[in-house]
Amino acid sequence: KIDFIMESEITEFYGNESLQRVKIEHQGTHETNEMKIDGVFIFIGYVPQTKFVDDQVKLNERQEIIVDKDFQTNIEGVFAAGDSIEKKYRQITTATADGTIAALNAIEYINSKK
Repeated sequence: KIDFIMESEITEFYGNESLQRVKIEHQGTHETNEMKIDGVFIFIGYVPQTKFVDDQVKLNERQEIIVDKDFQTNIEGVFAAGDSIEKKYRQITTATADGTIAALNAIEYINSKK
């Protein structure tokens, strides 16, 4: 069974040979409790952290950066990748692949300007 605990942060991990329990703090109430567990999957969140570029690149209604097939934004030479962009799947593997493709396209763009 997997339980989702939202708006919380793990503040301590306990265990000897393996993870046995965690201390969790709720972000709103700051209430803490400990839970016995067998494993942890940490989910950072689903709101893209794009405020620092919101007045520069085009964003959709969910505040995701809009990119083309080469991961270039509406600003020439500015590329974006990973979970901050508009896309269907949000997995570590897809974000990593996006980053690789965006980096290769950025290198190609820079080299074309030499």
